[in-house]
Amino acid sequence: MYTVRKPVNRWSLRTAYASATLAALALTVLAQPALAHLDIRPSLVEQGVITDVRVELPQLRPGPPPRRLEVEGAEIEVLSADLQGTSGSDTIWNVRLRATAEPGVVPLVLRAVYADGRSVEVDQQLTVAPGPQRSGFPWIGVVIGALLATAFAVVTLRLARRKA
Repeated sequence: MYTVRKPVNRWSLRTAYASATLAALALTVLAQPALAHLDIRPSLVEQGVITDVRVELPQLRPGPPPRRLEVEGAEIEVLSADLQGTSGSDTIWNVRLRATAEPGVVPLVLRAVYADGRSVEVDQQLTVAPGPQRSGFPWIGVVIGALLATAFAVVTLRLARRKA
């Protein structure tokens, strides 16, 4: 047990605090803003199900926004791609599609077509999840069998009452 407090070298702690503060300040000042990014929501779609996907497309070249968006992918059926509006320099698209590809990651090509006929292509990915499973239980057969059994029982009971 100590009866006297141990001396602490306060200058080394102050130096460490000051250098950490200066480093954090330098990182904050020198940080670059994030460049525009492409955003696809949802990026996970079910196999065989029609899905509305929201695509936020950044400004890919100077000038006016693209006139249309083309989406291509292996076993991806695009039903429509409509411009919903703009958010700053970004354009927001609603793409209705059906993925018939096997479950997994499917590469997509998004092609922004401009008024002058030129286009800019961007590679992206879409994840396909297994579609809804059909029930293995034969409900239709069970219902038909129950109805036939009930009809047979009613007919048998009526015939039995007539004979009695």
